[in-house]
Amino acid sequence: MLYERRQLPELVYLKHLHDDDDKNYIDYENMLLDKTLSPYMFNNNLMNTWLKKMQPLVSLMFDQFNVTKNFRNYMVDKYHYKQR
Repeated sequence: MLYERRQLPELVYLKHLHDDDDKNYIDYENMLLDKTLSPYMFNNNLMNTWLKKMQPLVSLMFDQFNVTKNFRNYMVDKYHYKQR
């Protein structure tokens, strides 16, 4: 995610050290297509590899959309992604 990549990994770890494991959002950088598409699509080996390669691109698209959405809200950081 863009929000975590722009900070130092050590600071991200310290900031979220005591967070709950119960997240209201999915880790869409690694699991977006797995959670949203039918498991039948992953049965084909060729399609499975293609979808796994597409997953980072789709997550980047979602991250960039969040930047566009946060552009209007000047109270939050432009990379903020935890919308409620």
